[in-house]
Amino acid sequence: MTPITTDTADAVRAVALAVRQTPRATALEQGDLTYSYAELWNLSAAVAALVQRRPGFRPGTLVGVLLPRGPLAIAAQLGVWRAGGGYLPLDPALPEGRLKTILDDAGPCATLVLPGWEHRVPSGGAVVLADADLRPAVENGAGVGARSEDGAGPVDPAYVVYTSGSTGTPKGVAVGHASLANLLAWHRERYGTGPGTRVAAFAGLGFDATVWEVWSTLTGGATLVLPEPSLLTSDVLAVRDFLDEGRIDHTFLATPLAEQFLALPRVPASLRLLTTGGDRLRVRPPENFPAAVHNHYGPTEATVVTTAGDDLRTCAGTGLPDIGRPVTGARVLLRDADGQPVSDPGAPGELMIGGDVLALGYWRDVSLTSRGFPRDDDGLVWYASGDVCRWTEDGALEFLERKDCQVSVRGHRIEPAEVEKAMLGIPGIEQAAVTLREDDLGGSLAGFFCGPAAEEDTRSALAAALPGYMLPSALHRLDTLPLNVNGKIDRAALTDLPPGPAPSGTPAEVPAAEDGSEAATLRVVAQVWAGLFGREPSVEENFFEIGGHSLLAARVTSRVRQEFGAEVSLGEIFNHPVLGDYAGRVHEIATAASG
Repeated sequence: MTPITTDTADAVRAVALAVRQTPRATALEQGDLTYSYAELWNLSAAVAALVQRRPGFRPGTLVGVLLPRGPLAIAAQLGVWRAGGGYLPLDPALPEGRLKTILDDAGPCATLVLPGWEHRVPSGGAVVLADADLRPAVENGAGVGARSEDGAGPVDPAYVVYTSGSTGTPKGVAVGHASLANLLAWHRERYGTGPGTRVAAFAGLGFDATVWEVWSTLTGGATLVLPEPSLLTSDVLAVRDFLDEGRIDHTFLATPLAEQFLALPRVPASLRLLTTGGDRLRVRPPENFPAAVHNHYGPTEATVVTTAGDDLRTCAGTGLPDIGRPVTGARVLLRDADGQPVSDPGAPGELMIGGDVLALGYWRDVSLTSRGFPRDDDGLVWYASGDVCRWTEDGALEFLERKDCQVSVRGHRIEPAEVEKAMLGIPGIEQAAVTLREDDLGGSLAGFFCGPAAEEDTRSALAAALPGYMLPSALHRLDTLPLNVNGKIDRAALTDLPPGPAPSGTPAEVPAAEDGSEAATLRVVAQVWAGLFGREPSVEENFFEIGGHSLLAARVTSRVRQEFGAEVSLGEIFNHPVLGDYAGRVHEIATAASG
């Protein structure tokens, strides 16, 4: 169907137009729960009223949203906008220490929470969203066209997302309403998202791609389909089944998951558009892939998407896919080491970003903003991305490498210094360094430390301080950290160390046994693990404690399925992470499948 067209200045007005034009159309689905556009609008009005009654609230104020991914979280974000504020998305899965750091730095005037979650925010800072208070507003709203006067301007913050910081502390990136509106209008025009389109939403609440997938859908009058919280979004087969059962037309998948999805022998027939981004895409769609595939690039500081590629099914070439051309409103240029523009195809340069896509800056940090968003001699503001790119012969951009120490792991940009700071805060660690280990899954972090701290205690302490994507997959205790001729830590030497930690138990040396026995299953599963970790694991070892993560878990699951011809779910390795236990479950499932 034709997308809703509007020249509205912000997302709120665009959603309001969808409410007026299609009030009974389904806005949100999650399992058996559905909300029409009118119901979403009324629920957000109730949230807006709660926010506006908060002492100290005024237009442009920041409000935290600490809620599970679902319709209430989306209505809460819209409600904050309608009240005139900007929202701070907070993933409930964040460790308490990380959550406190973000809340202390952001200083929201209030944080919206579920009943019983008041203790997770500073004393007196919680606004509880109770179903008993909100349900009457949904059922008896004051007209589908009603809206609060928002008072927020185009350069007021629409949202603030926290990213990894080079100083060891996360930094908040504030994005204004005008920049967000530019992104959403470009998306609707480019991809035709509108009434009748069904769009999946997989991105985590702390990942800025969620802003893109949620609001490009709802400002276009389309239907956003959310997975149940129990769905493992790192399991490509579970994702495929969700898309199939939900009759999904459009979906965004972060690069690592998109690469797995493109390798599937079958994808849902309903799918018409697959968008991806967050990391360097290393594969192309196979012949006869049924959906358009578009690769994207953009840092948080440039409102999610800076460049977009053409449909990869129609792009000739055998090399890595490019990152495309600037989206509407974006200006880009390449700059060499002397600060001079680079225009020759094939010549590398740092990507500088300007135009309507730029964020407002770093939240409550004028000094960092002035350094990260410098003005040129003509008074134009640019963001120095730190990404080295080059122009292709046909005018697209190709990503080459990072200029600085920042790394990308499973679609998340990480400053190793922040992980190192967390390690140095652990008793018994005297020195620490973190590097990226490249592999065919895109890379993982390796941590190195000196001191008497135990590896197990170090893992536990880091898990309590950092989100999962920032945890090192491997930890190494060393007598000393290697230094280069300048007396600095030699990170290249650290990267060259063996990839796996020393075994913590007896290797899984299983005597020869006839095929079909539990011992034979253990032997095969142990070989699968050994192929990923570079050493023979012991039967007592925990997959996640020796460097496993969600993508490696998906790799293990895929190989186990191939070896045994049985539908072993990804959830099995999360529920049974110890090698011996996991092999036992695989044996049970394989035995049942074979009759």
